[in-house]
Amino acid sequence: MQVTQEKRPGSRLGFKIVVEADRVKRSYEKTLRQLERNIQIPGFRKGKAPRNLVVRQVGRERVIASAIDDLIQEAIQEVLQEAQVTPIGQFELDEEVKQLLERFNPEAEFSFSGYVEVYPEARVGQYKGLTVTATRVDVKPEEVDRLIEKLRDQRATLLPVEDRPAQLGDVVVLDFQARDAEGSLLEELAAQDLQLELKEENFIPGFVAGVVGMQLDETKEITATLPEDYFRKELAGKTVTFTVCLKEIKTKELPELDDAFVQEVSNFQTVAELREHLQKRLEQDALRQSEENLETAILNAILATTEVDLPESLVEQEITQLLAQDLQSLQQQARVAPGEIRKLLAQLPPETLNQLRERHRPEAIDRLRRAFALSAIVRQEQIAVGPTELEVEMEAVMKAYAQQGHKLDRERTRQVIYENLLTRKVMAWLKSQTTVNWVDSEGNPTEAPPLPVGAKGEGLEEKAGSVLAAASLEASTAPAEAVAEPPSGVATETATVAAPESEPASASGESLDREAESAVQDKPKSGRKSKKVK
Repeated sequence: MQVTQEKRPGSRLGFKIVVEADRVKRSYEKTLRQLERNIQIPGFRKGKAPRNLVVRQVGRERVIASAIDDLIQEAIQEVLQEAQVTPIGQFELDEEVKQLLERFNPEAEFSFSGYVEVYPEARVGQYKGLTVTATRVDVKPEEVDRLIEKLRDQRATLLPVEDRPAQLGDVVVLDFQARDAEGSLLEELAAQDLQLELKEENFIPGFVAGVVGMQLDETKEITATLPEDYFRKELAGKTVTFTVCLKEIKTKELPELDDAFVQEVSNFQTVAELREHLQKRLEQDALRQSEENLETAILNAILATTEVDLPESLVEQEITQLLAQDLQSLQQQARVAPGEIRKLLAQLPPETLNQLRERHRPEAIDRLRRAFALSAIVRQEQIAVGPTELEVEMEAVMKAYAQQGHKLDRERTRQVIYENLLTRKVMAWLKSQTTVNWVDSEGNPTEAPPLPVGAKGEGLEEKAGSVLAAASLEASTAPAEAVAEPPSGVATETATVAAPESEPASASGESLDREAESAVQDKPKSGRKSKKVK
């Protein structure tokens, strides 16, 4: 065979292959013999019919197509093996199959061209001796109060209201549907018996303001503007009209904040103990977020001088992973069965699903760039995870799972732990090479926070939780067709652990809202109704 290899954009390797005539003839003859053995012709025993009748029965085009397919598969497998190339997906032809059929001659040489996508090599610029600015996160005095109020809010009793219109802070039950400026119904913006807390930040801007002041059983048209990042790009920033029917109004009655309340909702005995616990958790979270801000600053500086040509198939795979994570989060928040989420997806129009996927494209590209940049640094600096530390971490996490009644696939879990350890080691190394200027949330210079030395300071519980989430997500979203594994050290989930979102974190952010939930420790609600929907 004559083989010409070329690099193409998008991390593709192109091949032009010319197969000699005698090999083409052998392949064609082999195909005919296989058909002769397997095709049943009336009046003949299987495998005994004349060749011309077999070709007539099957069709010459099908015979040639089968011969070409076998020829290409054998040739490309041989070429990739000799070139020591590990492709991500299947070999893609440059020509249409019809063109190949038209010019195929079993007595002559046969040429074809195409490409495979391969894992890219990141070209990393400066990553040693960096100077970066990172935001230190500190706990504000009012944050403990906010979390305690959230606990009270979660245990509020909803009392029906009949003698006044809806007002901010109420919980209402609505039916609504929306239409665009042309009057077309927007199926994704319709609901029945939706329970909604009337806070200005809830739902689409302008919607809650329109509901405030409505009377029971009133139907009203409300104009609202869809956000600029709305998943349907043609509607982003556009005005829509909701037809809303107000069916119920409820007001919240918060429980008294006393020791009895604390004992009911948590494992603590007094209000003071709960406050102390929340304060410590907030301080721990602030340290974690400060460290994440530092890691983000370092990675952003590295990526500013990093070049990596990403293959489209990897980007699509990462988009699928991000979408799956969103759906998993939605499932947990809404507390619905996975089948309900899949049913909802199946009902979405293809263009809507495509728009949802495109919203994740920038993040998918960013995650992959971080992953390949870190992988390149790992190789260049020969950073590795030792077998002993991997086994120690592995046994600790598996033991934690066993105590919680979880059972994980050992090899999948090992891979996730390996990637987490490797990422923590390379990030610790990068921090040791970086000069950091710390600033507060307003950009003023401040002292460095007391970050843990070395690897990322997360406890066994957090590590176990992240491994469980990653392993279960991989199992639930694995594609039907196997995709070649990336080289050691390349893993987008690893990059995600090492590099959080680029926005500076805040101790009053959404993640801290979970602190109130963690204090509850699955205590029963003793009949209190918590029906708040955001």
